[in-house]
Amino acid sequence: MLNIFQAEINDSTLDDIKSAHSNRKRRRLRRAALLAVAVIVVAALLGLFAQEKTVVNDGDGFTAEVQLPTVIRAGNEIELRIEITAAEPLPETITLELNEDYLMLFEDFSAFPEPESVASGAGGTIQFEVAPVPGSRQMVATLTGRASDQWSPSTGGVLGIEVKGNTTELEIRTWRIP
Repeated sequence: MLNIFQAEINDSTLDDIKSAHSNRKRRRLRRAALLAVAVIVVAALLGLFAQEKTVVNDGDGFTAEVQLPTVIRAGNEIELRIEITAAEPLPETITLELNEDYLMLFEDFSAFPEPESVASGAGGTIQFEVAPVPGSRQMVATLTGRASDQWSPSTGGVLGIEVKGNTTELEIRTWRIP
C-alpha cells in the first residue's frame, strides 16, 4: 500500500495543457462557432430578423406604402397599414386589391375605413373600394384580423392600389411560426 509520501507528483503546472497538434479539432470548432455567431449578429444588424416590414412603391402621381408583419403566429393580431400620398387631392374612391391567398391569412377580417364596395376580381383577387376624406392628399387604410391557423411556412401576395386609373402593385410576404 502506498502512502502519500511515496506518490510521485509532477511539480509542473503545464502538465495538463495539450499540445497544439492534439487541440486542432477544438480550435476549429471554436472558430466555426464564433463565425456562426458573427453571421447571426450581422444578419440582425441588417434587419433580416425584423418583425415588421415597410414596402413602398411610386405610382403615377401617388406613393403607396404598406406596413406589414414579416412573422406571425396563429391567433395573433395582424395589421396591414396602407398609406397613400398624392401631390394632388385624392379622388372620391380608391381601389385596394388583395389576392385571395394572402386574404386567407386573416380570421375576423375588418377594413378601415369601411369599404364602399367589395368585389371579387380576376385571378382570385378581392377588391375593396374605399373613400378618402374629400380634398385630402393622404389616406391611411388598415386591414386587420387574427392570423388563421392554416399551416404553410409563408404566405405571399400582391396588394394592388388604383388611384385615378393609375395602378401600382406591392409584393408582400408574411412568414408563420408555430
